[in-house]
Order: sequence, then structure tokens, then C-alpha cells
Amino acid sequence: MARILSLVAALAVQAAVAVPAAMAQESVKLNMVPLPSTRQQVDLTMDMKMTMSMQLPANATDQQRAQMEQMKASMPITMKVGMRQDLSTTAKAADGAYTLNAEVTTLKSEMRDGKGETKPIPQTPPVRFSARLKDDQFEKIDLQLPNAGQAQALTKEMQEQIFNQSFDWMRKFNGKSVKVGETIEMPIEMNLPMASGKAGKLVGRYTLTSVDKGVASFDVDVRMDMSFAAPMKAASGASAPAGPVEGAMTGAGKGKMDLRLADRLMLRSTMAMTMGVDMAGPQGNKMRMDMEMSMSGTGKALPPGAKKPAAPAKPATKN
Repeated sequence: MARILSLVAALAVQAAVAVPAAMAQESVKLNMVPLPSTRQQVDLTMDMKMTMSMQLPANATDQQRAQMEQMKASMPITMKVGMRQDLSTTAKAADGAYTLNAEVTTLKSEMRDGKGETKPIPQTPPVRFSARLKDDQFEKIDLQLPNAGQAQALTKEMQEQIFNQSFDWMRKFNGKSVKVGETIEMPIEMNLPMASGKAGKLVGRYTLTSVDKGVASFDVDVRMDMSFAAPMKAASGASAPAGPVEGAMTGAGKGKMDLRLADRLMLRSTMAMTMGVDMAGPQGNKMRMDMEMSMSGTGKALPPGAKKPAAPAKPATKN
């Protein structure tokens, strides 16, 4: 559940901060699809502060109460994460189609508890996806999940659902024009696979503040509201399933973004965001998470790709 939620969130944030555009000096005609024969690299950093609190039922065990006190003593948790998104597209084929390949890699990550002690973070493999592009539309999407467990948990249809939910706004707003001073609203419908409940929504409001020397600058306002219910595995040896976990997630953020129009490249972005998550378990346990996040990104165009050098040959061994 946590891995799926983080994947959707990551895709949603990526969509919210990467609005490529193209057009003139006093208006911008939105087009979010990467151009053919391009390579781009975007470095993203995130600083997060999180606090968690629990509410136990009256009949909670001593072990549960001890765990709650231990969690309180470890707050707040802080995390620093650096990521890199590499994107490349092929040349157009005879029918006008071309292929997009993208990879999101974690460069560094660090987590500390309230006492300043470093906590281990699981190694996160790269997330990759590819798509066939034609007429400024995404077709034939292939999302490559980091590990076999996720691949088994999510069917091909679910994988495409995640991708489509995150990038559906591109299809809706291609060709829309916005003038300096105007605001355009871009909603993203979110509904977690393997979870039931009301579909959530992330809404980005982009206000064009200026267009100077081929760079369009936006003020960005983001709002997120989502509810969910997901099954929770029973403890080892339990005779019955533990039951569903129900929750709600809300968030709000403000930031800025600069886009170079000629090659649809995000040059700079910043976002300060707060999020709150409430979860309730079947045994009366309740948990509250509050997060404060500061995110920034810088992008650059790369020269045409060259093949990676072959690995050096291994020295010969006897016998």
C-alpha cells in the first residue's frame, strides 16, 4: 500500500511541476508533450518534516501503548531526498510517431529522527516508463515497476491507470492558450489501484506572470483531496484478516515555475507544500501524519545521446 501510494504521489508531483509550453510573448499555448529528438535532465530535491501521532482504543495492549510512546519519542522525522529525471525521445518515424523513454533515479536520501539519529532508508530502484507519442498524444504506455513484487501486485491495466491518472491533464489542455495575468486550472483525478473509496483529485492552478526572452514564468497553486480504503494483512498466525484501513489525505502548496518555450524545458521550479493524512484501522486504532515539504527542481537540455561505453573486458584466467 505504501509503495503504491508513494508511486502515485511521485507521478502526481512530477505532473504538477513539469508543465512544458510553447508560444509567443504575451500568451502561451500549452503543449506538455516532449519534442522528438531531445534529451533533458531535471534534478529534484525535497526536504520533508513529518510528525505522527496515534490514538489507541481503551482496550489497547501494553505492547501497543509502548509502541505509541516509542513513536512519540522519535518525532519529528526529517528526510532529504535528491532525484534525477532523465528523458529522451527518438526521431519521428514516417508516420509521425516517436518514442519517449524516461527514468527517475534516487541520487541520495537521508532520514533522521527527533534525536538527530540517522535511520535506514530502503534502496529505491529506478522507476522507468516509455510511451509512443503521436500528434501530441501519449499512446502505448509501458510503466516498468522497480521490483517483481510490485509487478505482480499491479496488473498491466492498473499500471496504465496510474500513468493515465497522472498525465491525463496533458491530453485535456494541449492547445489551450493563456495570457499574461490569466490562470488555467489543471485537475488530475486520482484513484489508487487495490484501494476502494472516493476518487481523489489534485488540482493545479497556473497563473502566467510573464514571458521574457523565451521563458514563461508561472505562479503555481496546488490543492489535493483524497479518501481511500485498503485491505490490511493480518498478523502472522491470525485466523482472520485484520480488515480494511480507511483514510483521507489533504494537501496544499504554492510555488513558482520557469519554462523555456522553444524546447518545452522546465528550467526552475519551487514548491512549499503541507499534507495531512488520517488513517483508521479496524481495531479502533487511529493515526495522524502531518508533513511539511519544500521541493525545488532545475532542468537542462543535453546533447544528442551517445551509446554507453562497453564495460571493460575481464582479465583472462587460467583454466
